[in-house]
Amino acid sequence: MVPEPVEGADIYAAAGTFSELQLHEATKWVELSFDVTDRDRYFVCQVIGESMNKVIPNGSYCLFRRDEGGTRNGKIVLAQSTGFRDAEFGSGYTVKRYHSTKNSNAESWGHDSITLYPESDDPVYEPIELSEDELVDFKVVGVFERVIGKG
Repeated sequence: MVPEPVEGADIYAAAGTFSELQLHEATKWVELSFDVTDRDRYFVCQVIGESMNKVIPNGSYCLFRRDEGGTRNGKIVLAQSTGFRDAEFGSGYTVKRYHSTKNSNAESWGHDSITLYPESDDPVYEPIELSEDELVDFKVVGVFERVIGKG
């Protein structure tokens, strides 16, 4: 079960499995500190749940850098999946440590699988393993930078 978001939050990510589907047309603005440069590359998301509690406390507002590709192995990411339900109704999000296995040949490369690992004191949380077929509706939205506040 996914905990409820804090009232007033625009969008949130579940630190568990993917959150229920969300639409995020309205925006709640958060003032970033002066040490954040190139602000167009960053956004804030509230993380709800305990599966990342070794790094991100439940309810924290976190700074993410927009994903621009490249390797993500070993990084904490905000991931989006629309494949588990109808994409027309929104997207589900989760925050986890990213690991992928790839295949390649002389002309192209692709992912064999992606595994999203929890970092929790609670052993009930297990990795989310996505096969090649499940990657069609999956994308990394951002890369975790730091916790900026508690909700």
